[in-house]
Amino acid sequence: MFTKRFFTVAAVLFGALCAAAWCLHGLTDPTPAVAHSFALNHAPRLLLVGAVTPTTMAELNDLAKDYFSDVYLPQFNSETKLKYQFAKLENAVFTGKKWIHGVKLALGGGASNAGANKSLPEAGQGKFDQGESTLVRTYTRMALDGLAIEVTKKQAGSYRPALAEVMGDRLEAHDLEVNRQLFCGGDGKMALVGGTPGASATQTLQKDYGVTNGGKGTRHAVIGDTLAFYTTGGVLIGRKAVTDIDQDAETVTLDSSITTTATTNFVTKSTADDDNYAAGEAQGLLKSVNTGAFEAITHSLWTGLVDSNAGTIRELTDGLVTAHIAKIRARSKKTPNLAVTRSGVTLKYSEIFLPIRRIDGQGAQLVGGFKPVNEILHAGGSVPVIEDLDAPSSRLFFLNTDSFRMADMVGTEWADMDGAQFDRVVGKDAIEGYIRKYWQLITVQRNANGVIEDLEDVEIERVA
Repeated sequence: MFTKRFFTVAAVLFGALCAAAWCLHGLTDPTPAVAHSFALNHAPRLLLVGAVTPTTMAELNDLAKDYFSDVYLPQFNSETKLKYQFAKLENAVFTGKKWIHGVKLALGGGASNAGANKSLPEAGQGKFDQGESTLVRTYTRMALDGLAIEVTKKQAGSYRPALAEVMGDRLEAHDLEVNRQLFCGGDGKMALVGGTPGASATQTLQKDYGVTNGGKGTRHAVIGDTLAFYTTGGVLIGRKAVTDIDQDAETVTLDSSITTTATTNFVTKSTADDDNYAAGEAQGLLKSVNTGAFEAITHSLWTGLVDSNAGTIRELTDGLVTAHIAKIRARSKKTPNLAVTRSGVTLKYSEIFLPIRRIDGQGAQLVGGFKPVNEILHAGGSVPVIEDLDAPSSRLFFLNTDSFRMADMVGTEWADMDGAQFDRVVGKDAIEGYIRKYWQLITVQRNANGVIEDLEDVEIERVA
């Protein structure tokens, strides 16, 4: 029940609001009639100042949280199996830009027999070092049109249909970009310029990831993307938006002409004022499963095993595979537990995979519930094989998944620094938000992994 005190306080507050409003409207010492008319016209608005009512933005933000936690997180994207196979980084120090983490280069010796009352062997330990890895920041932006929001609510009684469809698209696009970077060379290169370089709005792209026999250069371009074009020496030529793609001809049509100068010019994913070359890309398998300095370590034991044929395509044989696995085991004391390649390589190798499927029965199950497409038998057991359309062509990677770590400073999530996923777009009938991931792929034992290059392949590409 309302008390007399309640009504007294309410009357005082109402009077104060009216007084403030009179001042704002330029009214001084109003007559009773004017005051009465003013109160009737403005009282409803004054009383609603403190009201809390459901809004479109509030409902959409709640739905975004529900979709992310109830739909996206429990699912595993069948197109991005690789990212689920690595454990998370622990026991590392983040300095604000780089992770500092330990790696093991070699096993320590010093074990020996000794007789009674004789000296023990000298104390020893394995060879260890400290690696450095830079954080990368991956973003995917999303916008919802005001008309779509209202139409779906009127037809279905909820904003959920419009939101779920667009969110699903954006999260899948984000996953695919992260998955692409798991294979990249860490240099930002999406592809090289092909054909006849020159001034044109139609440019040919070749060599996925910029590597020999890498596959179609247009493989990872999407209509609507912004691409940055660089000279061979890393000087920015310009940034252009993709308006059309011809996968067969390996060409992209841009929103305006750009002048390329050589087939060694490279192309990278870009925003309006930055790109993967300038901002930095993840240290993917093409960088990790390789030779040379890596993670600020230069050492003869700190290399992946690369079996190359100098760019000449060759048949993948059982002898080539089993020898490669044996070499990795001899170098690292570990046997690979996962092979990753493109569908075309497995097809070319099918005469070996077919009896394996019959004998082994594909008993392995990967993290996320995925079943390998095949398993490779060798003297120490079998290695499950997964196909990944983001992998560079003509390559078969052999990995020890425990030699990698996924370092997530912030995992894939909606940016909600102010508690909301969406904001209104200024001057437009729309709202937008963005997905972010602050991360890096860390390698903690490089010599436990290998790759066989220059293999026969069949072009099998995503259509959309």
